[in-house]
Amino acid sequence: MIYDYEIKQKNKEKILYIYLDMNQEFAKLNAKKKKKKLKEMVEEYIQKNKIAFTGATVAILVSGYVVGTLMVENPKKNESPYQQLNTYTISTLMKNKEDIPILDNDKIESKNEQEEVKQETENTNQTQKKSEVIKATSSSKPVSKENNSTNSVINNKMEEDSQVEEEVQTLVTIYRANGTILNLELEEYVIGVVGAEMPASFHVEALKAQAVLARTYALRALEKNIRLTDNSSTQNYKSNEELQKMWGSSYTTYYNKIKNAIEQTKGIFLTYKGEIVEAVYHSTSNGRTEDAKNVWGNSVPYLVSVVSPYDTTSSVFLFEKSFSYEELSNLLGIIITYDTSFEVQSLTEGNRVQNIQIDTQVYNGVTLRNLLGLRSATFEVVKNENGVTFVTQGYGHGVGMSQYGANGMAKNGSTYASILKHYYQGITISHN
Repeated sequence: MIYDYEIKQKNKEKILYIYLDMNQEFAKLNAKKKKKKLKEMVEEYIQKNKIAFTGATVAILVSGYVVGTLMVENPKKNESPYQQLNTYTISTLMKNKEDIPILDNDKIESKNEQEEVKQETENTNQTQKKSEVIKATSSSKPVSKENNSTNSVINNKMEEDSQVEEEVQTLVTIYRANGTILNLELEEYVIGVVGAEMPASFHVEALKAQAVLARTYALRALEKNIRLTDNSSTQNYKSNEELQKMWGSSYTTYYNKIKNAIEQTKGIFLTYKGEIVEAVYHSTSNGRTEDAKNVWGNSVPYLVSVVSPYDTTSSVFLFEKSFSYEELSNLLGIIITYDTSFEVQSLTEGNRVQNIQIDTQVYNGVTLRNLLGLRSATFEVVKNENGVTFVTQGYGHGVGMSQYGANGMAKNGSTYASILKHYYQGITISHN
């Protein structure tokens, strides 16, 4: 979405600066489609707002940074004077930034220098990717400033525009628990998610599957305007510094392992009938995953119960949580004693408690799990003179991919693609 603009004079050429919020745009588009969509948006914006701009070069800015340039059709001369929009105060945004430079690869170059500039840009981008906050870059070649003819400008633009494909990288915004806000390039964000969500010691095919899910989750969040956090309310995320602290001396080995898994799946995400899927996942299943309708009330065709036989190898497969009779009475709002009956009335397709009757009160299994903070809705109840112990199997809601199950499949020869197609029935593995 374009929210403001500004015209600047650079090297005897007028350049239109467009201020763009890309976080909610272009989530599923490839580079070529993004380029076309951007041009259409900019040209429509110029006409709609009667901007008196007769140049051809447009600089695209996101979060105060030039992320690339593009060439627009030279508009008809507009007699209306340039007018500042009131949707955003440009002077505030640009305070102390009067001379925002266009990146080196956006400067005017002759045709015989184009390949050299392209190579320099690729080297620069490799260096930039190592920083935590990534500045997205793109490549474009403006027309020669020696050609002042309107028709020549248009002709040169059309010829060169067909030869150069811009890459507008996808940026994500993460609202961290400590109050900070990070703007990261998508693939850099995925590194932090995979590192935080899955043990780096897992098989590389399991890590690849997790990378695809993390990317898919982020793309759907952008599409649906969902705010990404750094915790389990969306996806866990850790910065490079946090990963280094967590992994210690194994940091370099683990980081490179995860980075390689992400690079080998770059741009890959999951769709179902053309729509980005809900890429939910969990730590450990009970031997079967759960149907989404039994957890969230709505059926999702690709989130159904499937076997997950390797979960018993998980270190968190079994867990016990005990309550005194008084504690349990307070949590449930009824009197619980040694004589109170606990009777499971029904199970779900995933062998989890669907309904359980405690004394005369009937509870949904997921509701009871949330009330008591249990690791799973698969549980047995053990009473003794001191209280009640719930013995759970698995860890998490049980919907989508089981991470330990995926690792078991990978160890037994499954690729990341076959893992994903097993846990998400009927999906398509798409590529941006």
